[in-house]
Amino acid sequence: MKLLNDLNKHIQQIASVRLWLLLTLIMFGLGYAMTSSISPSAELMTLAGGRNVPDTQFWRSADSLYNQLTDYGAHGRRLYLTRVSPVDLFIPLAQALFLSIAITLLFRQVFHHDSAWQLLNTLPFAAMVGDYLENASIVSVILAYPNRLDALVLAAAFFTAIKFIASLASIGLIILGAIIWLVNKMPFTILMNKGKK
Repeated sequence: MKLLNDLNKHIQQIASVRLWLLLTLIMFGLGYAMTSSISPSAELMTLAGGRNVPDTQFWRSADSLYNQLTDYGAHGRRLYLTRVSPVDLFIPLAQALFLSIAITLLFRQVFHHDSAWQLLNTLPFAAMVGDYLENASIVSVILAYPNRLDALVLAAAFFTAIKFIASLASIGLIILGAIIWLVNKMPFTILMNKGKK
């Protein structure tokens, strides 16, 4: 719990609209780097018969991943290691900060500063840890190819699930905070007048 409190305190100290806007630009830039013509994603999808890169698949079996790595061939595996993995070093941290600061800014407006709800700004970091563990697992599997590391593939799928669940829950918290903020901003008289009609 001390780790969560320390992380929350640090995020509370650095959170600002300016930082969130900067992180928004960084996220757009990283998204562009992963989906534009400079990214190997389209080529990897073609090599894998339309399947997206492994870390975007919510759950996968060892056979499915190894079939995909076989479909990539040596060229595709090298592309993943040299062009996808380096960008993916920055995405988890940038995304965790982006989501955490958004949660912090909204929750400051709708919950008391001592509320346990404030600690939920740490949830995006669970996604970050899951993402980094997933990336390390997938890279290890590719480096060991054609030797099979089925237990590590299963662990990578578990880390992917953690990443997706924590990320979606973080987005849900942002939506919740925005709804509460909007409801709190609505004049009470408007709500009362609507109730009388």
